[in-house]
Amino acid sequence: MIRFDEIIKPIKLKSDTGLYLIVAGLLSAIAGIFVAPVPLGFLSVILSFLGMKSPKGAWAIPVFLFGTGVIISSLYR
Repeated sequence: MIRFDEIIKPIKLKSDTGLYLIVAGLLSAIAGIFVAPVPLGFLSVILSFLGMKSPKGAWAIPVFLFGTGVIISSLYR
């Protein structure tokens, strides 16, 4: 039975886990500059999006933009 009056808490990650996701997203975006820009750019965007759910999530915004830039720049190669 589903109850709609329950409060659903948003997902929060620990600080270290979020930092690892952000660093992994940054490394995949840097690797995407050299090889396979679209898949690695998407991986960077997804990892940084997940990293935004941690207390240090503000650091994931530049990584998100960098991953998006890697994807867009692959169109002009």
